[in-house]
Amino acid sequence: MNQRKIGIFISYLNIVLHAVIGFAYVPILLHYIGKSEYGLYQLIGSFIAYFGIMDFGLTAAVIRFYAKYKALGDRVGMENVLALAMRAYAVITAVLLVVGGGFYFCLDKIFADSMTIAEIASAKQLFLLLLVNIVLTISTMVFRAVINAHEKFLFLKGLETIQLVMQPLLIILVLQQYPSALSVAAVQTVLNVFLIGARVYYCFCKLNVSIKYHFWDTELFAGFKRLALSVFVVTLIDQVFFKTNQVILGVISGTFAVAVYSIASLIYMNYMALSTAISGVYLPHITEMIANQEPVQKLSALFIQIGRWQYYLLALVASGFVIFGRQFISIWAGNGFEDAYIITLLIIIPFTIDLIQNIGLSIMQAQNRYDFRAKIYFCMGILNLALAIPLGIKFGGIGCAFATGLSMFIGNGLVMNWYYAKVTGLAIKEFWRQIGRITVGVVCLCAVGYHLNDWLYSSSKVLFVGKILLYTICYGVLIYKNCMNVDEQTKIAKILNKFKR
Repeated sequence: MNQRKIGIFISYLNIVLHAVIGFAYVPILLHYIGKSEYGLYQLIGSFIAYFGIMDFGLTAAVIRFYAKYKALGDRVGMENVLALAMRAYAVITAVLLVVGGGFYFCLDKIFADSMTIAEIASAKQLFLLLLVNIVLTISTMVFRAVINAHEKFLFLKGLETIQLVMQPLLIILVLQQYPSALSVAAVQTVLNVFLIGARVYYCFCKLNVSIKYHFWDTELFAGFKRLALSVFVVTLIDQVFFKTNQVILGVISGTFAVAVYSIASLIYMNYMALSTAISGVYLPHITEMIANQEPVQKLSALFIQIGRWQYYLLALVASGFVIFGRQFISIWAGNGFEDAYIITLLIIIPFTIDLIQNIGLSIMQAQNRYDFRAKIYFCMGILNLALAIPLGIKFGGIGCAFATGLSMFIGNGLVMNWYYAKVTGLAIKEFWRQIGRITVGVVCLCAVGYHLNDWLYSSSKVLFVGKILLYTICYGVLIYKNCMNVDEQTKIAKILNKFKR
């Protein structure tokens, strides 16, 4: 099994662990620190997420250009890329500390109307600790990028597995003695320091990475800047989509509204991870294909092939959530979180278009055409903000989610598909023809499942789990028999045969 397949396997293992641990972990957090403190933690986390984007897209640029020079066997180019990146990260770290310090002294005014004095004091302590965490992370991102470019996914994803398992265990142990959001952030920071140290050690001692400045490469810097700024803009607008709504709700409605939205956020972020697990390991491979001038037909075939696999999984989760989501939230989070069901659906349904096509984003990065994505995403972000504030004031979290879903559909669904077809040259009509055939069967099965679930409704958790398992089996049979092509059926048969042994 090559490193790419290992990376995909461990990514899905991490997704399962993240989902299982996360869904078990949230009720425990709510038990120890309460809804208000949990909402505060999510709110400040949303603020800090904006500082996370001050990577300015450098990580993606390092992976792209380092992988390019690696494919060409240019050792000097590889060293020069890292040297330029380290200088850029040093500047970013300094800017991050200055901007973060400024925000720290403004928190009193920002939340003066929606928080008590005690909540603001806790928010400032939490902000300071999370700021230190993000500074440490960003200043060492170059090492993560190098491991990614070398496609050492066993180590890279393995560290993520360790973090997923250890972090909640350590947090729960600490919360028994010190039940507060500050304790949660402290454990995250300490564990992050150990993981950073492991990545640095691996780069220098195992990969024998050398960081050496040779010369100022104007062409490299121009390409670096173009891709990095494009990725930065997209990452910035991602925060508008996935974090700003919580900030808006925190300002106009308080911490409980943020807690409700955060429940939906946890669900749709896990949903997003199901897709990025595959596409996230393909950027170095696609960069090599483009560096070797592979024809666009091969890129289209890869685009359709991966999109189909992503859709099989995402359609199962989305249709299952339509059927079972309301009861799941009630069982998992308890009373008071009913709106999270509608919020989640308003986001994941239009978001699915982007998620089954995100290999196209890796193609655009490898072609250094990502600036168009940045421009469209910027317009989407402006539209989202323009709609989310008035709709959030009138309809709360549901209004914010509607604004986000509509913006995603216009930008990711309509505009990006036009670009893929007309400029990138991908076979978009064929892609949607194949996805459409799969969708017909999924919608029919979902409709039947929805009505049967209503008819067999019960408060029994055992029956609830049983219905989910039965739906999953029916879905799998439907997809295998009616939707998968011969190649896909062969791959599934090989996997099943390995389990039989």
